[in-house]
Amino acid sequence: MIGPEHEFSINDENFVPLPISDHIIKKIRGRIANEAKLECGVVVGKELQKHVIELKPERPYYSLEEFEEKMQEGVLELMSYLDGYRLLGLGMHPLLKPEEAKVWDHRDRKIYEAYDRIFNIKQHGWVNIQSFQLNLPYKNEKEAIEIHNKLRILIPYLVAISSSSPICEGKPFYVGSRIYFYRTNQIKIPLICNDVIPEKINSIEEYKREILGRIYSELKKVNAEVLCREWVNSRGVIFRFTRNCLEIKAMDEQECIKSDVALASLVISLLRSDLNEIDDQELKKRLDSAMIHGTREMKSELRELLKKAEKSAEKEERKYLRIIKDRIEEGSLGEKIIGKIKEFSREEIIKICDLLSRCTEKNEVFK
Repeated sequence: MIGPEHEFSINDENFVPLPISDHIIKKIRGRIANEAKLECGVVVGKELQKHVIELKPERPYYSLEEFEEKMQEGVLELMSYLDGYRLLGLGMHPLLKPEEAKVWDHRDRKIYEAYDRIFNIKQHGWVNIQSFQLNLPYKNEKEAIEIHNKLRILIPYLVAISSSSPICEGKPFYVGSRIYFYRTNQIKIPLICNDVIPEKINSIEEYKREILGRIYSELKKVNAEVLCREWVNSRGVIFRFTRNCLEIKAMDEQECIKSDVALASLVISLLRSDLNEIDDQELKKRLDSAMIHGTREMKSELRELLKKAEKSAEKEERKYLRIIKDRIEEGSLGEKIIGKIKEFSREEIIKICDLLSRCTEKNEVFK
């Protein structure tokens, strides 16, 4: 089973982000709420920032083809409520300035108020961040630990392939700028993010005690008990015990559902493979490279991982792995975006945003 979560910004025709997620949810559901269900079975949900809206399935999917078909139905049905406004993926909005963003101010606002008091959420990494999150179920503790410890090894490579945030406030930055800001947005309590890379663990009890327990202890010191929940852990992979799954948080949102499905196919295939252990310092070094350069400095390692994925992939997974091969050989979406822009003017960036938004609408991979 596969549980995807996608985050898109809502924009006017000039790709000015619009803080109207509450109005969209009200239009669908009849009242302002945290989420609303579309007729196709896809759930539309709020995020911290009001210009971003989330799409996720009502229930997990059993195949990648169902994932692609149903989530794209959700994209199209959501668009029918947007009055001509445009959706845009990517790991960050390329033109947004944090001071222009508005924060969700309805139910659950106490959570965001606590985050703001401790960390100041009017900054990139908070109000300008969009990710493709993937939830993978586990059957028992042994399987859960095995999946967790494999995913931690894969994080730098997933960041490299998925990097799609090369522009910050209209200027070139790192290819995976989202990860840069994500790593530092809770620096006052560094344990929460742990530099994105999770520790290798031996048991769920160890995870609860050594990771969640220590995070909760730090939060209680600053009177932020409201944040003492399993989701506060901001490492690249976390346990979601309330739904018996692991959640990958390290990947940038892509330009279309098909590209997100390709990332899922890579992950699922590699979880069937044997992966060599890598120590934390080396993982962080590779994460730095992925964040700054995307795939550029990791081609050989990525090719080897793709070979492993192809060897263990099932038929439908192999079909989507073609997209991953292109991202490795031709560069991630962020690298492709940089290659398309001749000059970093607002007009040029808007043109690229228009192309990327059309990819979202048509479920087409950006070329």
